[in-house]
This record gives sequence, structure tokens and C-alpha cells, in this order.
Amino acid sequence: MSRKSMVAPLLVAPLLLLFAIFFVVPFIEIMRISFSGQGGALAGATWLMSSSLFAVIFVNTLKLALTVTLICLGLGYPAACFIAGQPASQRGIYLALVLLPFWTSVLVRTYTWALVLGREGLLNASLIWLGLADEPQRFMFTPLAVHLGMVQILLPVAILTLVGVMTELDPGLTRAARVLGASPWRAFWHVYLPMTKPGIVAAAMLLFILSLGFYITPALLGGPRHRTIANLIDLQVHQMNDWTSASAMALVLLATTIVAVVLLRWLVPDRNLHGGAR
Repeated sequence: MSRKSMVAPLLVAPLLLLFAIFFVVPFIEIMRISFSGQGGALAGATWLMSSSLFAVIFVNTLKLALTVTLICLGLGYPAACFIAGQPASQRGIYLALVLLPFWTSVLVRTYTWALVLGREGLLNASLIWLGLADEPQRFMFTPLAVHLGMVQILLPVAILTLVGVMTELDPGLTRAARVLGASPWRAFWHVYLPMTKPGIVAAAMLLFILSLGFYITPALLGGPRHRTIANLIDLQVHQMNDWTSASAMALVLLATTIVAVVLLRWLVPDRNLHGGAR
């Protein structure tokens, strides 16, 4: 065996070891707990199928993840187009501004929204000062608060993912379409947008997967009435001490993520990601 063929496995070995320790082993343990609970081999699955609470929270989590993903894409795409169109010397400044929220933890940013949306918060004070409300309105512990908090946290992820694809595009193709008589809208719709499909798909995958597993923001801004699957798993573990049901829900969450990724790749195949078959 040559020296080069021996170097590659050695370089990959630490990554494989970390993957096995922090993913494979916990995954096997979760499956073991889920299928070997006190109620029998299918105790976790039986609880899930008979629990109306889980069904409602599961549907609400999917709706939340989908709406947050669409909102982030809708807000992030124009911002990414603007940043990608700037000269390289200025693009770094805008990217630094996008990265600025990452300097603060998710917990602190979520508590900030609680200060803004509370009964004595900035939003209610502004509405009363402007005469748009006579008394404080209820913004906390509503779907609006959860969506605002999650979008603010995930929007930079969407922008950075899209910018990474847009900066690699050839701007001459769009200019060529304009020279050939296409309007700005037609040049964007038929030339620029198809070329950015890889970024849209990648951003959608990241946003949806991250939204499915959100815990802190729904717990602090949504309250007990707006739980997600992650909040329900925490409830089963720390308050109910029901590891079997919690493990079964974790497996459902993982399966939902896999199905979502496969479905998205099926709806948008590789040939469409590159503007057509090669």
C-alpha cells in the first residue's frame, strides 16, 4: 500500500470517530430505549399513535417550520441579491453586518424579543404613544412572537447560503438577456432565478431542518400553548420521566427531517438545480 493511500484514511479517521461518538452511538441508544420501554417493544410507537397531543403538536411544528422557511427565503432572497451585486470591497461590510447577530447567543436574542413584545415592552409603549392603542396588547405567547423570534435568528442563515451561490454566477448571462431584448423582470425570471436554484434548495433544507428542532425560542416566546416537538420531548424527559415516549418522538423528528430532504430533492432534481439537463 502506497503512502498516499494510507494518508487519506488517517485524515478521515478523527471525523469518523466524532461522528460515531456523537451521532451513531446516541442514535442506537435512542432506538434501544424507544423499542424496549416498560410497555413493551413498541411502547413508544403505541403512545405516539394514541396521543392526540402529539398529533396536534407534530402538525403545528411542521406548519411553523414551513412558514418560517418561506418567510426567511422571501426576506433573504432580495437581501442576498443586493449583497451579491455589490463590489467585492463593499460586500464584506454587508456580510459582516449579516454575521453580527451570531455574536450574541440565541438565548439572549430571544429574551430581547420578550422585552420588545411584553406588556411593558417597546412595541406596546410605541403603540400607546402613537395613539394606535389605548392599552397594552398581547404579543407574547402568540404565534406572531414565535415567528418573529425564529425568523430573526434564521434569516442570516438564509442570506449567507444564498449569497454563497449568487456570487459564483456569471453576471454576463443576465446582461446578455437584457441586450437581446428581455425586460428586467423576464431576465430575472428566466435567467437569474433558475441559476440560483441550488442556493434556494440548500437554504430551504437548512432552514426547515433547523426550524423543526427549535427549542428555546418557542419555549420562551410561545409558552405552553405553542409547544413544538422539541418542547414536548423536553417535557417527557424532565417532568414525566418518560424516556420511551421521548425517544420515539426523537426518532419521528429525525424521520421527518429525512423525508423532507428526500422530498425536496425529488421535487427539484439535480438537472433542475443546474438549469436543465447537461
